Amino acid sequence: MVTQKGSTLDRILYWLDERLGIYGHTLRQAPRYAYSIDYWLGGFVLASLIFEIITGALTALYYTPSDPYTSTTYLISQVPYGALLFSLHSWGAYVMIFAMLVHITRNFIVGAYRPPREFMWIVGTLLAGLTLTEAYLGYSLPYNLISWVATTTGLNLFGYMPFNLGYLISLFTIVNPNQPGIMSGVDPLVQRFFVFHWIVGGLLVAVVGLHLYIFEKHGITPPVSEVKPGAPELIDEYQDKLKSDYRWELQPLIRSIGMVVMIFLLTFGIIFFIASMIPFDISVSGTVLKYVKPEYNPINAAQAPPLPDWYFLFIYFFYKAIDPSSASIIFLGWVAVTVLFPFIDAYVFRHKAPHPGLRPAAVSLGTGFIIAFIVNTIWAEETPGQEIGTIGLVVDAIIFIACFAVLWPLLRYVVQPRVLAKMSSSPFRDGGIMTIKPEKRVLSGALVLSMNLFILGTLIYSLYQALTIPMTSLANQFIIGQYIGLSMIMFSLSIFLNVVIGYGKR
Repeated sequence: MVTQKGSTLDRILYWLDERLGIYGHTLRQAPRYAYSIDYWLGGFVLASLIFEIITGALTALYYTPSDPYTSTTYLISQVPYGALLFSLHSWGAYVMIFAMLVHITRNFIVGAYRPPREFMWIVGTLLAGLTLTEAYLGYSLPYNLISWVATTTGLNLFGYMPFNLGYLISLFTIVNPNQPGIMSGVDPLVQRFFVFHWIVGGLLVAVVGLHLYIFEKHGITPPVSEVKPGAPELIDEYQDKLKSDYRWELQPLIRSIGMVVMIFLLTFGIIFFIASMIPFDISVSGTVLKYVKPEYNPINAAQAPPLPDWYFLFIYFFYKAIDPSSASIIFLGWVAVTVLFPFIDAYVFRHKAPHPGLRPAAVSLGTGFIIAFIVNTIWAEETPGQEIGTIGLVVDAIIFIACFAVLWPLLRYVVQPRVLAKMSSSPFRDGGIMTIKPEKRVLSGALVLSMNLFILGTLIYSLYQALTIPMTSLANQFIIGQYIGLSMIMFSLSIFLNVVIGYGKR
């Protein structure tokens, strides 16, 4: 194993490795080129998940499934820091889903699903499905009018799933209102959804563990610009580069630890800042906090158009376009293509390298998925309670046809020859190894010092404000939250500057 021993912490980790096997076994060292933010997008998803587990557990202390709306309003209006906690948990879910979509899109672009990473992609799509299921369950729990109408409408639509999937869903969701111990006036399904919310959360943690295990086994993907057609796509297969190329030099684990800590603090800080600046469905009037969503009741529900949260609008689009049975088949088709995409790329399109220019058919199909997802989401959002009709499917078909008509020839006949020519001129060819050590871009000492002083000053000021603002008003919790978020962001920047970049200069 190529290593760098330069710090006290490194020596401690090596000492532990001899006894526990954690340095370079449970955690792999990353090459120098991998310290770019796009290689670490999965860390934002993981940080968001841990944030949701913590805030969800705290929220559950005050949640009563038999009286969900009242317990929600009580948490917001009466519990110290309760409104901030509710806003943190709600915005944290949005951040996690957004980070997940960005992470999946990046992995598609760089071909991180190709052999031997097919099962890592499949596990990742399973995680995406569990994440959306968890969000669906959590969205219903406040029992407000909008969320519960959308939830029950979604259940009715999913009842049309083929292959007895609709029947299976009904077994878990149909509750006899005469069941002993169920209070009248509240849908008994809330209790079941609350239990499912925790079960799915546990499954998420377990599958994330499997995903991380596969990732550590395969390691970071090589740069797509340096993997020629038919060449291996694991960095372990490039031992000469790892030993000779400056950009491939394996870094001390402390640098990876710094990157992880930075990402966690940055994610937590961003959620804190957003949730405090824009309280989630909470109005602040002087010293009074109020949950703005009305309580669910059957009379008002009959007049409220069903509108799911933004991450389910692309599914809802299909049900607004055609009959539920056909829409269910189309949705399952999307799921099947997404899950099997690695095998479609390898055995149908027969692409031989991860570079986007060398995967014209896969990129055309994937781009069609991305554009259709965005169009369907916006279209469904702008037509609440309205049928779209088959014109929606026609537009989707046009999107896919246009992507293949434009992107495939462009990539195949314009981009691909240039990529192959550049690869053929690489110094790493014919078994020869050329040691490359590009000029280091090192920040000047004065600039680093000034940046550190600014970060330290902002951090101290933010922490001081967060600790000294009195809770004389419940509204102050959002001001405190803003300073906590700013403190975390400044701390993360300090770690990035002094550990991630600092160790990169060595």
